[in-house]
Amino acid sequence: METKKKQMKQNNKDKKRRKSMGIILIYVAFSVTGLLLLKIGTTRAFNLSFSNGNFEFSVNSVLLIGTVLYLLAFITSLIAMKTIDLSIFYPISAGLGYVLVCILSYVVLKETIAKEQLIGIIFILVGVILMNLKK
Repeated sequence: METKKKQMKQNNKDKKRRKSMGIILIYVAFSVTGLLLLKIGTTRAFNLSFSNGNFEFSVNSVLLIGTVLYLLAFITSLIAMKTIDLSIFYPISAGLGYVLVCILSYVVLKETIAKEQLIGIIFILVGVILMNLKK
């Protein structure tokens, strides 16, 4: 009987952990994709100026979609912080976000990654793995 209760308790913890990781991954996906599209959008036909008393502002669809995704990331982070310990949510999401931004910037934007960044990425990934090991 006692073993069955422990098993049920462990199953509930595992379910909560999977749900938490799902929320974190959704946040990271929205955030990283939004940032990437914001970067691309600002390099294309983005105008923000003030001259002769006139304020000019024009955006393109890529910038607009990036803004919406980044806003969704913010809303998802609020949901995550409500349900997940901040000491878990923030380090994992920030670490994964940094790693994905570096990789996608290299692949999509053709930016360079320094050797030190690669070493940092490895440390971050090891840290995220260590934080998710069962106690």
